[in-house]
Amino acid sequence: MGESKLKSLYRFLSPKYQSIHLDYKVNTKPRCGYDNPWHPLLFEVVNANRQIYNDLLTSFLEHIDKIQEIRNSKDETDEDKIAWNNGFLPGLDIIGIYGMIAKYKPSKYIEIGSGNSTKVARKSIKENNLNTEIISIDPYPRANIDHLSDKVIRKPFEDLLDNKFIVDSLNENDILFIDNSHRVFPNSDAMICFLELLPFLNKGVVVHFHDIYIPYDYPQFMCDRFYNEQYMLAAFILANPAKYKTILPNYFISEDKELSDVMAPMWNHPNLVGVEKHGGSFWLQIN
Repeated sequence: MGESKLKSLYRFLSPKYQSIHLDYKVNTKPRCGYDNPWHPLLFEVVNANRQIYNDLLTSFLEHIDKIQEIRNSKDETDEDKIAWNNGFLPGLDIIGIYGMIAKYKPSKYIEIGSGNSTKVARKSIKENNLNTEIISIDPYPRANIDHLSDKVIRKPFEDLLDNKFIVDSLNENDILFIDNSHRVFPNSDAMICFLELLPFLNKGVVVHFHDIYIPYDYPQFMCDRFYNEQYMLAAFILANPAKYKTILPNYFISEDKELSDVMAPMWNHPNLVGVEKHGGSFWLQIN
């Protein structure tokens, strides 16, 4: 039996996984970008804010010395410190989290999905002398990062009896960092974020989603995982681009030579040789 069939059998039998049986077969593949034309409206909305992206990227260079101190994962022995090539958070996303916290100086930074991002957040808060409170929400035990957060909630987001405290506690320049299951299903964490949080956030709140490729479609390997939250995000952006203002689409930046060249000085350091320079973070601000 081949490796792929063994994996499929394991996932079918393991209680960790859940099988979904569709009554209509879906041929999952990207429709926009790559070898296909852009989605014209999504591209127009994202491309329109190039100056905002350029200004933010330029502001990140103000922290070049602190960011270049980050070491590769094979060399970093301190579990409290973020490392390049960690398998979850690529280079531009690490820089983005550090730089956005330094730029907006949030009073609160609430994560729905924690891990490497928490390490970056704590580094930026400490090195920029901020009083930001980190609230970490994650369904799994996170003993290695609990001490980096000011408050921890260790249960599935969809099992919280009341998530209204998130909307109530976030104000202008505060950050809501979302890196969840990436799938919009009934009662999934992603669905709740879109329908119970995003429409009610206060003006000026900065919101992050991870593994977002807008204005591209998902690449094939993400389609194979049935990731779908970016379609919901795209609907929000297309319906009201002024309210859900795109301010840092990292994958778009990674694929755009003019914008990615802004970060060229950042990569010119021995600690950053071989670092993944792309990103999958998508930042917006509520207007």
